[in-house]
Amino acid sequence: MKRIVTLVAILLFSFILVACQTDAGEVTANMTGLDVELTSMTFTIEISDPEEEITGAITLTLYDDEDKVVHTKDISDFAELVDYQIAGLKNEVVYTLKLFATIGRNVVTLIERDINLASAETVHITTPEEFLAMVNNRAGNYVLDNDIDFASTTFSSPFSSPFSGTFDGQGFALKNITFDKVLQYTGVFGYVSSGTIKNVIFDNVTIGTAETPLAMTTSSRVGIVAGYIASTTGTIENVSVINSSIYYTTSSTVQAYVGSIVGESRGVVKSSDIDQTNVYVKSTSYGRIRVGGVIGLLGEDAQLKEIESNANVHVEIAGASLKDRNLNINVGGVIGYHNARNINLSVENLVATGNVDVDLDFGTAEGTTEGSYAIYVGGIAGIAYSNVNQALYSGSITVDHVKNDFEAEVSKSFFVGGLYGAYITSKASAGNLRYSETATLNIHVSDDVDLTASQLVANLGSSAENVFSYFGDLSLMINDVDETANDTIDVILTTDEFFDSEFINAWLAE
Repeated sequence: MKRIVTLVAILLFSFILVACQTDAGEVTANMTGLDVELTSMTFTIEISDPEEEITGAITLTLYDDEDKVVHTKDISDFAELVDYQIAGLKNEVVYTLKLFATIGRNVVTLIERDINLASAETVHITTPEEFLAMVNNRAGNYVLDNDIDFASTTFSSPFSSPFSGTFDGQGFALKNITFDKVLQYTGVFGYVSSGTIKNVIFDNVTIGTAETPLAMTTSSRVGIVAGYIASTTGTIENVSVINSSIYYTTSSTVQAYVGSIVGESRGVVKSSDIDQTNVYVKSTSYGRIRVGGVIGLLGEDAQLKEIESNANVHVEIAGASLKDRNLNINVGGVIGYHNARNINLSVENLVATGNVDVDLDFGTAEGTTEGSYAIYVGGIAGIAYSNVNQALYSGSITVDHVKNDFEAEVSKSFFVGGLYGAYITSKASAGNLRYSETATLNIHVSDDVDLTASQLVANLGSSAENVFSYFGDLSLMINDVDETANDTIDVILTTDEFFDSEFINAWLAE
């Protein structure tokens, strides 16, 4: 009797094995976007079933190297297989992923693939070739053992897909990096997800030149260190950007986010400095423009702390026959668009000394019957939807606007402030200072512009208790007329005891 049961079991197993190897007909499956980290994997599987041959269950199963099932899922909708993630895995195991589908009465294997997770081994970087090879392990742990000069190397960021590892520069420099094109995520580290970049100097990084700026026609995020930090666990800490530049033109109808450290950050940037660096952006279209000396767009859960910046920002709007369009432009000496509203004191301890220049020629086309052009410019931020605590700005701001004969039906609202173009938050702030020794605020606009300007905050939409003050020689020139007497602001005669920040007080003592 035992032999009969064993024989039946063998025959049944053989039947299932044959069934699983049955031809899938017109049904196909393709895996794309495989992203492996130290303990997880993310992927997308696209299934094509043009003849509707799948009659039963679709099952995704992951096996370990002992052929044990560690994850299984019945799929009821193809959409479930988009950006599918399996976490809690072991780095040292080689896994096998299989996708089964019932076609007729048979179980068919549509995908079978072995997958290695990213290596956890610490890798020491000493040459340009080793740096660029990081593309093969975007979740690795890297240590820089010496300065690296890329002067003779064609550079392309290893991380056009998310970097989730660690990079410790140990105080060494990545030098003489030249980009020859702008991509969706442009920067030495391109696209950072949960990764950490720390203790590294970025020296003479060039993204375009004044003579030959790099052009982009679609959405982009551009920064010297990274174009995009996508996660709250992404971190940039103790980095220096020196002798570097971004010269970039965009015709995107969607967006351009640009900053000397990061174009758009949803993570943490702290304890970093920028010196002798220029950020130049020219837009010929109507995409959203967010440009900052440090960060273009700061996301809702992001943080920015202990930053000293000597980045000069120049934004030029040279519209190419715009008709019946809306524009929204945010330019700041530190942040273009501060939206880190989910964390109190998400931004604090800032010192910015670079200049901000904005040239506006919208190029509005003949026949335009509607449109709204909203421009926000500030020494700390163009627009802030959350508070900033302990910040000093000492640069000059210049805004020049060229009148267009076809803008009679266009609403043009400019908000220009020595600290903020607009500050709109219910969170209280303290220690915001416009520090002026030789700094100026100079605005030229046509008579059809609705201009709101102040040496401190142009548009204050906050009922909270805020401290915005001015130290030094006053300056507010509008169309060559001194308007300081008409600007009611708080002026202090000494900076002693104004700041609670040891960070800013140390800068003042230098």
